Amino acid sequence: MKFKEFFRITEYDDERVKTLEYKAYAEAGFIIAILSLIDILIRGIFLDRPFTEWIMSFIILIIYIVYIGIRQYTMNISKENLLEEEEKKKKHIEEASIFISIVLYMLWRKVIKGENFIPSGLNSWVQSISILIV
Repeated sequence: MKFKEFFRITEYDDERVKTLEYKAYAEAGFIIAILSLIDILIRGIFLDRPFTEWIMSFIILIIYIVYIGIRQYTMNISKENLLEEEEKKKKHIEEASIFISIVLYMLWRKVIKGENFIPSGLNSWVQSISILIV
C-alpha cells in the first residue's frame, strides 16, 4: 500500500479523478520518451558520441515503445476496434483510392514516360510528389 501511495496510484470512486490521474501519467511517460529521443538524436547523431553514452536513453525509449504496444494490444485499443461501421467503410474507401492512385502513377511513369518506377534526382522526386498530390 505504501508503494501505491508513494506514486499516487490510488483507487478513487470518481471516474473523472481516475481519468485525470491516468492522463497525467500518460503525459509524463510521453515527455520522458521525447526527452530520451532528443538525447539519442543530439548525442548519438549530431555529436557522434559513443554508443555507451546514450544507450540508457535508447533502452528507455525501447521500453516505452514496447510497453505502449503491449498495453494497446492487450486492451484492444486501436483505431480499427474503436471505429464505427460507417467510419470503417470510409477509411477502406480512402485506402483503396490511395492504392489505386499509386498504381496508376507507377503505370504512367513506366508506360507513358518510359522511366523507372523510382525517381532519380531532386527534380524528378519533386515532380513525382507533385503528381501524386494532384
